[in-house]
Amino acid sequence: MKQGETNGKKYRKYVIVMILCFLFGGFSLILYLLQLYSVIWQADLISAIKMEGGNLTVPVFSRELRYNTSFPNRRPMPLENPFSLLYSSFSIVLLSMGIISLLSGFSIWNLIREKELKSTKKTLLDTLLLPDEKIIMDMISENEESLTQRDIVRNTNFSRVKVHRILKNLERKNLIIKQPYGMTNKIVLKK
Repeated sequence: MKQGETNGKKYRKYVIVMILCFLFGGFSLILYLLQLYSVIWQADLISAIKMEGGNLTVPVFSRELRYNTSFPNRRPMPLENPFSLLYSSFSIVLLSMGIISLLSGFSIWNLIREKELKSTKKTLLDTLLLPDEKIIMDMISENEESLTQRDIVRNTNFSRVKVHRILKNLERKNLIIKQPYGMTNKIVLKK
């Protein structure tokens, strides 16, 4: 229980940043898609835009107010093509920020997942390994995940036969790889 609580506290900052990235990215993409919808598929809006003096004007969106003559001053919009809204600098920045934010959220999620898997694997190995196996696994992981069999014998004060048997058991459990290395073997942790 304590291990789960510490993992939750350890990754809380990452989770908050990840959620904020997803929220901002989703919000940005939804805004861009709404703009895309209003330009392309909302036929009522496009048909309501009328040409007046060479400028496009955007009427009020309510049907009752659109035909009301008490609002004679419509704001002219100097666009000849409504699709140019999609290519404006604001729209491009909005789209790119949304995509970058979503990719950041996914990369943070992947980082958290990898760290949790690594800590879970270490906890599981600590509970399932014998004490002598655990000593050797810890020694290999402390030495950049590779060590020679001769160094293991020297550092543990175990006999060569005992180290050989422990390494055979670890190799059978698919935790290490033995590679010939001169007159001894190089022991590498399996990823």
